[in-house]
Amino acid sequence: MGKNNRYSQIDRHDQLLGLLRSADSHKVDDLAFSLTVSRRTLLRDLDLLKQRGYPIETEAGRGGGVRLYKHWGIGRLQLNYQEVIDLLLSISIMEKLNSPIFLTHLNSVKNKLFASFPTEQQARIKKVRERLLIGELASDFVTSSYQTISSNATTQQISTAFFEQKSLYIEYCDEKKNHSKRRIEPHYLFLNWPVWYILAWDTDKDASRCFRLDRVQKATAEKEGFRLKKANILMEEAEKYAKKL
Repeated sequence: MGKNNRYSQIDRHDQLLGLLRSADSHKVDDLAFSLTVSRRTLLRDLDLLKQRGYPIETEAGRGGGVRLYKHWGIGRLQLNYQEVIDLLLSISIMEKLNSPIFLTHLNSVKNKLFASFPTEQQARIKKVRERLLIGELASDFVTSSYQTISSNATTQQISTAFFEQKSLYIEYCDEKKNHSKRRIEPHYLFLNWPVWYILAWDTDKDASRCFRLDRVQKATAEKEGFRLKKANILMEEAEKYAKKL
């Protein structure tokens, strides 16, 4: 029975998408009637399609208007929230380049992409976006000592701790080649292109600290979570660090 219901739902979703493509706008009650389902089931189907990435817009009110953006080129693209953050972050970095051509529509793209996700995902994405800070280009002095890094076990652990808001145990080598082991809370990620910094709270020293990502030699995400601190509490340390290191 469950398997047949699953096939029935897939078929109904295909029919619903066909109906949405057939006209510019539809009423919720008309769609429910055409598919011989209840209004509640129809609204649930629309929400599921939105979660799958289809650009469906619904209007509140009696009857409820529903439309599918026909010319949306990535309607079938399914992204998890970390992938969305990566994409939005890339757009934000490109905006910083301030090019007079090719990049004029980035803000519009960013807003449409963000708006296409369900409300609960929007809230989660917004929270993470606020923890990604973008500054200016790094100085020649800083970039001269910067070592390009690629995705590896260490960066994966940092990413996990950051997104899940968990404490992080790191082994770090500073600018003077001093090695240390730290337990930190990765509150914000700070970019002075192309150099990334972890803006953190050092739990052992009970103070804010800034760590350059390319100098983290090993990292392990822990189970213990933390409550986010306001950026201005930690930002002074980051700006001071970014200018010199």
